[in-house]
Amino acid sequence: MPWLLLTIAAHVIFFYIQIHASSSSLERSDLSHHLSTTSIGHRRLDNVNSPRPRIYIYEMPDKYHDWKKFGDVSDSFYGLDQLFVQLLKASPHWTNNTEEADYFYVDAWMYWPQQDMVTLIKELKARGPWWDRKGGADHIFVITADPGRCHYPQVESFKAIFLHHFGKLRPPLNRCDLDVAWGAQCDDEMVAAEAALFRRTLSPRDMCHIPGQDMVVPPTCYEPHPAKEHTQKFLTPYINKELQGVNRSTLLFYSGKIDLDADKEWAKTRPWVDAGYSFGARQTVYRMFKNYSGFSILDHHTHDSYWHRLSTSVYCLAAAGWGWGGRMKVSVTRGCIPVIIQDGILVEFEEQLPMKEYAIRVPLWMVHKLPDILHTFIKSRRAAKMQEAMKCTWKLHWWRRPEGRAFEVVMCELKRRLLGKDAKISLNTDTCALDCGDGKQIMLNDISVNGV
Repeated sequence: MPWLLLTIAAHVIFFYIQIHASSSSLERSDLSHHLSTTSIGHRRLDNVNSPRPRIYIYEMPDKYHDWKKFGDVSDSFYGLDQLFVQLLKASPHWTNNTEEADYFYVDAWMYWPQQDMVTLIKELKARGPWWDRKGGADHIFVITADPGRCHYPQVESFKAIFLHHFGKLRPPLNRCDLDVAWGAQCDDEMVAAEAALFRRTLSPRDMCHIPGQDMVVPPTCYEPHPAKEHTQKFLTPYINKELQGVNRSTLLFYSGKIDLDADKEWAKTRPWVDAGYSFGARQTVYRMFKNYSGFSILDHHTHDSYWHRLSTSVYCLAAAGWGWGGRMKVSVTRGCIPVIIQDGILVEFEEQLPMKEYAIRVPLWMVHKLPDILHTFIKSRRAAKMQEAMKCTWKLHWWRRPEGRAFEVVMCELKRRLLGKDAKISLNTDTCALDCGDGKQIMLNDISVNGV
């Protein structure tokens, strides 16, 4: 009776998700507080008048900084481990006193699994008692690799806080080979339901992003680097006058890779091999709407005109690649409303910020209604309100000073956790003010902002 088994499994997984992890469809306030940080033992704030949190930085040996041979890559997709520590050291949150530290930042480059996490943690334990006090629950790693935590399933790091770019709630399934596997084995929901029914317990290998513990943060790409001439072409209407006031005449824009291996001979006889790229989102939108009036869905990169196209479009497709993608960031920082099609994947700051005020999330099964959905948001004036909100929120997806406020969002979330389970982050996009849960307003347009 397969139908009965699946029915039971569906109910179990629903109950399981309600208890153990927040669904990606929950609103920000529910999602970020469902897993209370009090459960991992953070101390509460005693002096809320000081810049909190206070963060101690482990200075690690050169073997954990092998990116140095590449020079400054802080403007790249994988540069946050370089830039974040610079921002932290320039802020009042940095402390050299381990006894006053609320959190401990591990300054190690953890791109891909080439760094041995188990060996690294042994070294942290040898430095003092701080890791063992809470099992690493107050320790922070920046992970820039495409799969994020998925590449670090070790039990030793299970309680640590990962700042990463890939918010997938379950590990990606292996590439589906319909020559060998039955299609149900490639269905995320069926696999998860079966796992919940028969296993019932979580292991580190089940978790790619842990809601309420990890943070999905923006990458460092698409921001002009003051010392790199080629990055000056990364234009945005919020900074560059030549893009201000332009007419947004394109309804939906996307350009880039669609079919990863379509030009390979072997892929023509086994079309399912690269079907998992972008989790099917880019391909579905392209095949359904590449000729739709008002849509500009291109299967190639438009390097020379990319920034102008972003700035003249109402909506931009924000889909993943094999792992995380940069299109959520590039859209919102150019005033183009992100259309997020990433089932089961949280995007940057989705747990912390009121994403519904400036983005649209569309499940893959609803994509056939995409033109109707986008037109409805325009007719109801919600799209116009979103574009007004982005005049504030774009800063929250941008790292580099003086405009960037992504660092403040991370500090704000860490502070909220210290305040306790009842604290909630709130954002007023009209005044562009952030409240970390203590009732104090951080004015995000104030260029002197340096600490929460």
